[in-house]
Amino acid sequence: MADLMIAGLISAKPLTSAKLETAQIQKINQTAQDFEAVLLRQMMREMRNSVFSEASKGGSNATYLSLADEQLANNMAAQGGFGFGKAMAQQMIQQAQAAQLIKSAAIAVKP
Repeated sequence: MADLMIAGLISAKPLTSAKLETAQIQKINQTAQDFEAVLLRQMMREMRNSVFSEASKGGSNATYLSLADEQLANNMAAQGGFGFGKAMAQQMIQQAQAAQLIKSAAIAVKP
């Protein structure tokens, strides 16, 4: 029985009776976007390390390439990237809404 209730919470659509504040939603979205930028930056760094030879890794070019990767990752994440950030934000919003329902006795499901 408990597994059924947990499965229902995990696959639940966004809850309409538990509203989060707009500031909370914006913070969740921004945090998820920042996290996706970090993932993209790490992926680009690994791709660059595997593509270029040892001779081209050092020096001032490495600094500029690192800065370019960082900016590109931030821009990609801001425009949706691969969708990791959006999916994480939706999941976190659903969890926050479910937690808000559980804490509120007035709107909680009665046995």
